[in-house]
Amino acid sequence: MREILSGTLIMIGAAFMLLGGIGILRMPDLYTRMSATTKVATLGIGAIMLGVAIHFGELEVLTRALAVIALVLLTTPVAAHMIGRASYFAGVPLCKQTVVNELRGHYDLRTHELESLALPELEPQLLIMRVQISHRSAFAGKTLAETGLRRHYRATVLAIRRGSYVIPNPDGDVQLLPGDELILIGTPEQLREAVKAIGG
Repeated sequence: MREILSGTLIMIGAAFMLLGGIGILRMPDLYTRMSATTKVATLGIGAIMLGVAIHFGELEVLTRALAVIALVLLTTPVAAHMIGRASYFAGVPLCKQTVVNELRGHYDLRTHELESLALPELEPQLLIMRVQISHRSAFAGKTLAETGLRRHYRATVLAIRRGSYVIPNPDGDVQLLPGDELILIGTPEQLREAVKAIGG
């Protein structure tokens, strides 16, 4: 029975490792390859180590196997995060099929700080407001970055409602269309200036 259980765990672990190898070959960019390999490799190593511990049935081997599993669980996510972060700062491109890059425009490449963590404008009197883009609006047809809503008016776009579809936390490349509803957050003065700029 022990041999069957340990053999099954080792085979499961080997299957996970095989999936990780396929992920390296099939995924289109560094970030998705890293995501595939770190997840399945962690599961693969964990299953193999458990199979080894069950096979030998000794406390010393079990302790070492659990230590290896704990080490992998602790270090693999951290290593993947650091490699991904360094790659992003170094300009390693995302695959062409990437739809949303939520970090674009929010990382300071000089200080390596994430803008959203600083929250410089966070005040007790913040309000949330909905504003619709009309056909006559100066913002119709422009990207969010081109409008300068955050840069000039310090108003933050939380989401864009487009018909029945909602775009949460839109990046600067999203083009505003007539009929879009912007969900803004800011102080009353910031929102007043933003609404005046949107016009129409």
